[in-house]
Amino acid sequence: MEQPIRIEDEVQFLDPKLLKISRNQFGELEAELPDGSIHAPVEPVRTFPLTQPNQYISLLDTHKNELGLIEDISQLKKADQTILAEELKKCYFMPKITKIHFIAGRFGVTEWEADTEVGSVSFDLRSRNDITTLAGGRILIKDIDGNRYEIDNYHRLDPKSITLLETQI
Repeated sequence: MEQPIRIEDEVQFLDPKLLKISRNQFGELEAELPDGSIHAPVEPVRTFPLTQPNQYISLLDTHKNELGLIEDISQLKKADQTILAEELKKCYFMPKITKIHFIAGRFGVTEWEADTEVGSVSFDLRSRNDITTLAGGRILIKDIDGNRYEIDNYHRLDPKSITLLETQI
């Protein structure tokens, strides 16, 4: 009988005490690994972006090879936490929709006009499959260009927004 695969054998967890996260002279995210090697630019990727956004952060090199996994960013030094959190915020920028003004379909594409916490937006959706409904009324929307939007709890929107949204979910 085959031995079970252990996650420790497949994934390289990075020691938070020996890992250094910084920005290089070009403003790119840089990681100095416990072995002393320095990699830049580095791309942080959340392995569980919805359920554990600050745990199990994979660091990828320029060729998308995994350098290692950060188990929890709270274990990093404060300065490193701040830099990594800023980079993750940029990578996973997802404005929250606060009001929906207009939704109309044309030629299989749905056009939306909405307000977000950072201003007004207009975007198009290919299909209803680009809308993900989660527990507690949370909605995730991915537009035709790959931009993502979030509604914390659509039941808290104004009545017109709820009516428009419910035609799509």
